[in-house]
Amino acid sequence: MRLLYNFRFRHLLFSFCFISSILFESLAGTQLGMMQTADTLGKGGNSSQASVLAYQKLVQNDNSVTQSTVIGNFAEQHQIKYRAKAILLPLSLTFGITENVDLAIGGTYSVGQVSKEVANFFQTDDPDKNTRVYPQPIFNGEIAVKYGIKPESQDGLPAVAIFGRVLSGFTGDDRINSDGEFQDQTPADGMSFIAVEPQILATLNLGQALRFHVAGGLHMSSKGLNIVPLLQLGAEFALSDSIWATVDFSRTAFVNGFRLDNISSGGLRYDISENATLSLSLTSKPGLQFSFNLGGNKEEVVIPKTPEDDMDLPF
Repeated sequence: MRLLYNFRFRHLLFSFCFISSILFESLAGTQLGMMQTADTLGKGGNSSQASVLAYQKLVQNDNSVTQSTVIGNFAEQHQIKYRAKAILLPLSLTFGITENVDLAIGGTYSVGQVSKEVANFFQTDDPDKNTRVYPQPIFNGEIAVKYGIKPESQDGLPAVAIFGRVLSGFTGDDRINSDGEFQDQTPADGMSFIAVEPQILATLNLGQALRFHVAGGLHMSSKGLNIVPLLQLGAEFALSDSIWATVDFSRTAFVNGFRLDNISSGGLRYDISENATLSLSLTSKPGLQFSFNLGGNKEEVVIPKTPEDDMDLPF
């Protein structure tokens, strides 16, 4: 009986210590720079993200190209110039609906100037006064869902999640096709769009001080009517008990319908407490990103097998 008592006591003590280490482990961020991770907040958790991204672009028809431009229900041939010098402000709030499901709502707003310029519109004797400028509305709303298929369970395998978001609003017509023309022929009312992004996320812990992230998926948008593959990589490594360095790279990412290629970011995450984190990162766009995470309840705990489990007891 004493052997059984010692075995059970040691097993319970080991389980309690392991469970305690999981419950009081610092909360990992559910987003790393421009990318999502496979981590979820847990039931009752919430997260706030805000970004500031510079956006500048100048695109125009070739000197020999004019295109159909519809203004006031009349189509005319004009040369078009797209000009942008603005700041994009993506904002989002994420809520932990269950242990493994997060729901996010948000949007992107802009400040600055985004416009389309129609050359030779007024046809006066003064060429400097012939251009008509149409300001372009730039904003969108979005909703996103993340579902953790396999959470982190200390088994040496990565956590896996699926993520999807839907965006809709107004973006800029900032690309020309192979014919040298813009897609949107109505500069007076902006360019509306809708986009869908499904992704698969994976996160792997290597020890207690290093984490790797990968995300892959597709971006499907009415803007350009094309499908763009997405690939993102990220890593975190501990600098101290409460401070982590973070880096990530996106082969392609989209903000308010604008395509950003080869964008990277790096920053720091500070673990305020066992269930609260604060992150700040700089992007190569350039830009600044901020997030605050407050973790919820995650009751699922996996207890690893102990040597005593394989003992042949005499009773």
